[in-house]
Amino acid sequence: MFNENIMEQKTRFITLILIFIILFSGCFSFGQSLIKERILSQIIYQTLERWHYTEKKIDDEFSKNAYNKFLKYLDFNKRFFLKSDIKEFKKYMYKLDDELRIGKNEFMKTAIQCMKKRVSQVMGFYESMLVTPFDFTKKEYIELNADKRTYCSDLKELKEYWRKILKQQALIRYINLLNAKVNKKSKKRLREEAQKSVLKSFKSVFSRMLKLSTDDILFGYLNSIIKVYDPHTVYFSPKQKKDFDIKMSGRLEGIGALLSEEDGFVKVVRIIPGGPSWFQKQLGPADLILKVGQGDEEPVDIIGMPLRDAVELIRGKKGSIVRLTVKKPDGRILIISIERDVVLIEETFAKSAVFINEKLNKTFGYLLLPGFYNDFSNKDGRNSSEDIKKEIQKLKLKKVDGIVLDLRNNGGGSLEDAIRISGLFIEHGPILQIKERENQIQTINDPDPEISYKGPIVVLINSLSASASEILAGALQDYERAIVVGGAHSFGKGSVQIVIPLDKMVPDSSFDVGNLGALEFTIRKFYRITGISNQYKGVIPDIILPDFYNYLEIGERYLDHALKWDRIAPVSYKKWDKNGIDIKIIAEKSKCRVKNSKYFKHMENYIKGLKSISNKTRQSLKLENVLKQNRKLKQELDKVKVPGVGLLNFKIISSQKTGSNSSKLSKISDQRERKWFKLLGEDLFLEEALNVLNDMIDMQRTN
Repeated sequence: MFNENIMEQKTRFITLILIFIILFSGCFSFGQSLIKERILSQIIYQTLERWHYTEKKIDDEFSKNAYNKFLKYLDFNKRFFLKSDIKEFKKYMYKLDDELRIGKNEFMKTAIQCMKKRVSQVMGFYESMLVTPFDFTKKEYIELNADKRTYCSDLKELKEYWRKILKQQALIRYINLLNAKVNKKSKKRLREEAQKSVLKSFKSVFSRMLKLSTDDILFGYLNSIIKVYDPHTVYFSPKQKKDFDIKMSGRLEGIGALLSEEDGFVKVVRIIPGGPSWFQKQLGPADLILKVGQGDEEPVDIIGMPLRDAVELIRGKKGSIVRLTVKKPDGRILIISIERDVVLIEETFAKSAVFINEKLNKTFGYLLLPGFYNDFSNKDGRNSSEDIKKEIQKLKLKKVDGIVLDLRNNGGGSLEDAIRISGLFIEHGPILQIKERENQIQTINDPDPEISYKGPIVVLINSLSASASEILAGALQDYERAIVVGGAHSFGKGSVQIVIPLDKMVPDSSFDVGNLGALEFTIRKFYRITGISNQYKGVIPDIILPDFYNYLEIGERYLDHALKWDRIAPVSYKKWDKNGIDIKIIAEKSKCRVKNSKYFKHMENYIKGLKSISNKTRQSLKLENVLKQNRKLKQELDKVKVPGVGLLNFKIISSQKTGSNSSKLSKISDQRERKWFKLLGEDLFLEEALNVLNDMIDMQRTN
């Protein structure tokens, strides 16, 4: 969500909603019906139907989509419900719109009651299945993709499916123990340990499922309904509100990762620059965290655990070790040990470095922008546009020949700063267009005619570059001010959200309903100056590189009910004088380098292998077959691993002024900078961006 500095608009917006609810307070049917769930449902219904950007009607089609969403939320792998349950549920398929309108949650209560019954039945037989050792030599399979399976017909079929689930889990743990080579224990002992681990894990999972609080259940139900509007419309229960935008960063002691909850799993969304995970390099976006262990203690299974509880386990004191059992996007299960540390705020700010290539006799500037930050509550606080401006000045003092602006993994932030930073590289003109629900369109212009840098620019993006990042990259691409380099596309988030506390929407303060939480929903959509939207499709780079993220299906286009791509009329603007730069020629040179690069060749082969494996969701339960598949994956992965430091043909130096400060803080800063330079020295995507920048400079000088 953008942190827009438009408090007047926000206040007016809330006031309009309050006036609307007060005027129509009769529809809330107070009296005996005054219960928290009912009031909450009705407020959400009124707010979304009247104010959400899409103007989507809450009707039978909406009800059908919400019905399917909630079933997937409850039983995302079809592990519990039977066909008879689904048959019984179907009478509610087209009633959820009516239930929401009157504040009735009958389907939710019926489905939850049934789920608890099925969980109890599974708990009655799963332990006995883990007593006898599984036969890993037998040729059998399990289908892991729920969309390719139907619900079980009866308890007998459900029991057989659970036998395969438990066997697959035991097989994974057994292979991990074999790879860990634990104290020369016999294979028989390792198998016993694997099955005991599965037993302990599922005991914890089932216990949590049966103890779900009313708030947790209502949270899941309401979100299943409202996410039919779009992926960024979210209800936050009072407890969930505290978890909003959980970032183990700032002054927290943790691992430095942004996490989310997805289908019962804790998923890594983004790695915070400068944090322990960023330096450690094993944990990555799209990883699923299955277990959390403290030091040498037995790990805790966190599947199905509320995000706030999982985060509490992952956080910890500086210097302590957390062991994460992680499922990689390629299917590998790894145990990653991370030493917790203080994630310094300084590491989340913009910074720069200088790359010198003596052979080419050129000096290149490098700008890293991890996020678009702005402390609107403090007039003297830092903001990303001023920081980038200062870093540019440092690079100009080093007399750089060109600049690479790195927006990879930048999830966005302040819209105001995205506009101001865009303006640092152009004279004047429009930056983007914003469209309201009522189809009103506003053009946002560069507020400052000053240009901070006039030289060649390359913008580096990937599929985790979202929102404000896409505004900046798109604007510089539209003006032909920069060449954009990266994966197949950026994230594709072209919408703006607002968060409204729901307590303020109860029209009569005499009714004490307690804390109702908050609602975040989409109110605007933004468009580029060419009239096209970044929504759904994202920014398409001028030069596309083979990228592991291309396989991961990260982006708006992969989210259910995402707003679709469209376009509006373009606005008038003057393109930058390219001074002889021909993007087609430069793109062809890059293509030749990538084709001849062993690294990128192996990357493409690895991605093809992953795609092939991901399409084969019918998983073997035979040890020999699984080990063979894992070896093949590891061989391909080893080929794309960077073998060491210094792969870049550049010397990396600081853009900062050198001093004689020998304080403890300065030494820590120097140590972190050396670690950062080491990572930059192994970054072959950055190397290709620098090569593209070099081609731009040469072409300009020739002309």
